[in-house]
Amino acid sequence: MRLLDRVRWFPGARELIVQARAEMPQKDELCGAFVAVVSLRAYGIEISDQDEAAAAAGIRLLAGGTPEGRPPGEKIRDDYRISLPRTQNAAEAGASSAGVAHAIEVLSAGRLRAVPACGDWTSARLGELLTALYDLRWVAPVANVDTAELGAFDTPATALADYLDGGLPPFWSSRWHTGHFTLLTGVATGEGGALVSVMDSYPSLGDRGLHLQLLDRLALALRRERLGRPGGVLLTVPEADAERAAGLITRAGLRVGLW
Repeated sequence: MRLLDRVRWFPGARELIVQARAEMPQKDELCGAFVAVVSLRAYGIEISDQDEAAAAAGIRLLAGGTPEGRPPGEKIRDDYRISLPRTQNAAEAGASSAGVAHAIEVLSAGRLRAVPACGDWTSARLGELLTALYDLRWVAPVANVDTAELGAFDTPATALADYLDGGLPPFWSSRWHTGHFTLLTGVATGEGGALVSVMDSYPSLGDRGLHLQLLDRLALALRRERLGRPGGVLLTVPEADAERAAGLITRAGLRVGLW
């Protein structure tokens, strides 16, 4: 059995994967716009491109660019259709959780809501939240992480499968260090622990953007301690399910709020 065959996909995850692979790679500094585009299209909402989402999210580009924002080996992609605002201040560049949530809600004309989860990201709380997502009709979970805390994207599948079956956790670490928005698509569990399926914005990461991360590592990546500011998760759901999604967040011991 392939390792990915052990993943239990979140409701709507397969279409997220299809849309992400069709759209990748993200344009430079537009990871927030990328996840917004993919979430909208996976729900059947037409959107022109990442530039439209970037404008709606209020994204600013860093003057001079951020080469460390791309995984090793990925080429520059700066074919912006519109002139996006720029800033000299790195702290003001990129997407905010508020901006991504705003873009999803505005560009869906209110059909989708991005319900934000923040708080103390422990493995237990994250695991409880992810397990609860199977109770939703459709969800696009957008995670804001520090990629430095993730496992290597080319970790052998045999090592991950061994971990699931009770073996030692793989110790290879990511060689890409940046703050990043990405999508979560499912969970695989075993005697050894849990792996979270992540659908990313670059084809060089994992299997055409799809990679598996230890639940413990993902919790650390959401804490973003190296970056000095925490991350979080936006639960993008149909508007009618927003209250239910908020309840799942609080029951997991987290808070409903932007970060």
